[in-house]
Amino acid sequence: MRTVVSRTLISLLGILILTALPAGGAWGEYPEKPVTIVIPFGAGGSHDLHARGVAGIFPDVLGQPVLVKLMPGGAATIGTNFVAQAPPDGYTILFSHNAIDLILPQTRKVPYDSLRDFVPIFQLNASSPVLAVPVNRPWKTIQEFIKYAKANPGKVNVATAGLWSAGHTATELFLKATGIKVTQIPFHGGGPSLLALLAGDADASFQFATQLRSQMQAGKVRVLVVAGSKRIDDPLFKDIPTMSELGMGEGFVMGRIFYVSRKVPPDRIQKLRESFFKLIKVRSFQSFMKSIGEPIDAVDGPELDKIRPKLWKEYGDLIREMAAKKKEK
Repeated sequence: MRTVVSRTLISLLGILILTALPAGGAWGEYPEKPVTIVIPFGAGGSHDLHARGVAGIFPDVLGQPVLVKLMPGGAATIGTNFVAQAPPDGYTILFSHNAIDLILPQTRKVPYDSLRDFVPIFQLNASSPVLAVPVNRPWKTIQEFIKYAKANPGKVNVATAGLWSAGHTATELFLKATGIKVTQIPFHGGGPSLLALLAGDADASFQFATQLRSQMQAGKVRVLVVAGSKRIDDPLFKDIPTMSELGMGEGFVMGRIFYVSRKVPPDRIQKLRESFFKLIKVRSFQSFMKSIGEPIDAVDGPELDKIRPKLWKEYGDLIREMAAKKKEK
């Protein structure tokens, strides 16, 4: 009798164990639940647009739903710190860029250490913002814009996506190169700053081609210069000169990069890296990127992580140089 009971208990225990096993029949298979991509910026920006495309197709590669969580505010520190404090299990991914990663922490106190707490896993692409103005403003060229701004210090209002956003960084480098003075209006993300431009509440703003394509086609904005060294490979933007070719320095190139906590297990980081490289080979994703006029410039995480300390120093030198020049004025 005791033997029969024991066998029954063992059988029941076996059923419970099998029932508790995750799909796939093995413990700890990653990912076992939805993955969340956190964007530390507002809705309507270029990161938001890119992430929606990723979230729509990535589940086919990763095998789990992908959620997008917008967490703007605090100059991108709220969303960034949310990821820093999240369980380091690979289910919370930060989608940010190099200025927020390496410039912002050198200009203000933040509740995390970028180099210590985060590791880049994949760069999707890189692009430079462009300076756009409403079509009802008088400037047809960047030279006309600069001439007016020099003659009217502080009268031109420039909308930015917040402190050390791509737009703010490009603006600061543009001001440094041209010597003009403007009034900067910070917003919580590229979307709100673009809305301010379209509403006529701002005279100019550095935005990305992704966000401006439809506005240019509708005849609402005029683009004057690319804040970088390469022209944009797009019929709408191909004739727009770059800061570099006009002798205004190299400008700013923003890398759209995915990060996770450095404490995430290496095998899960590896799985994410491999999954992102699979994603960019999916035809529907390639079509999506083409539809928004953005390239795919993939860079692997370890390669990015290797150069981050060097870029940290270079950006730090730039910040100090800009601060010193402002004091002189």
